[in-house]
Amino acid sequence: MVSQFPHAFSFECTTCGKCCNSPPALSLRELFRYRDVFIGAIAISRAPRVRAGQRVRIGPYETLLSDEDASACDALARLHTFPIGAHGDFISVTTQAIDYASPGRCPALADDGLCRLHADGKPDQCIAVPLDPLVPDRLQHVVLAQRSFGEGWLGAQCIEPGERRDAVLVANGGIVANDAKAAMDRRRRALATEREWCGRTIVDALLRDFAADPRRSLGQIPETGYRTISLVPALLVIGGMSPALAQHCIGYIDAQTGLIRRSITRAIERRRLDDRPMTQTLRAFLDALARTREHLASVPAQSNASSLAEQAETYFLGHGC
Repeated sequence: MVSQFPHAFSFECTTCGKCCNSPPALSLRELFRYRDVFIGAIAISRAPRVRAGQRVRIGPYETLLSDEDASACDALARLHTFPIGAHGDFISVTTQAIDYASPGRCPALADDGLCRLHADGKPDQCIAVPLDPLVPDRLQHVVLAQRSFGEGWLGAQCIEPGERRDAVLVANGGIVANDAKAAMDRRRRALATEREWCGRTIVDALLRDFAADPRRSLGQIPETGYRTISLVPALLVIGGMSPALAQHCIGYIDAQTGLIRRSITRAIERRRLDDRPMTQTLRAFLDALARTREHLASVPAQSNASSLAEQAETYFLGHGC
């Protein structure tokens, strides 16, 4: 029997670690902060538009998306997507932590299965779990239904339909838990900020490829999941803004170089064939990062700081915070 989605869900973490089976999506600022923990990359994926009247069915629930739902989804999509090609296609460009899939766990997990970052502050994406910052607040109950009834990474033990005392996460189209709501807001602001500073440069490069053969270029982006490329384009943009940011990016590159080399060494010790594609990717990252470091080291020690550079220094370095 099909019924309407419940508009209230409760969540209580059981520290089972099921939601920590892969690296999280992080802002560039968070990748800088956790430079010794997560390998940073740029994730490019297809971004189909949500349409009014679209049917959503999960487990025993079904609904039709309204005009308001579609408008809210479109507004959020503008934080991380770009139109590309001449056929109405959109792509999402965000920053992402990556790692070998074979360990089946987030690199921030300690040996006891608990998060090593918990005491000092976890990334906003992790604080928001099991919510999805890329989905409007009014549809978070659909997200929770999917993660509760699907074959996903959470299961029903953490998420329950209805309101449980002191555990209500969403209700009546809004997020009830203040810490989760604040993390969602921070994540979305970071997406908007970094889209304007870095995303456009990356997409401009992609557009040059699309101009020659749009269909073939789009075919290089998987139907599901995402394609990862080195973080280098973002580092060149941010590092080129000021000498202070150039040095910040160089420090990041040095930390990443050590982390990537350690990750490759552990993968070689595991002797798994399915690790080889990631090893090849990470070795290419090392070469790209080395070239970028050399370029950023040539940024003049003195320059006339623009207002944009001052904003970026405040954002990435914490100046004035």
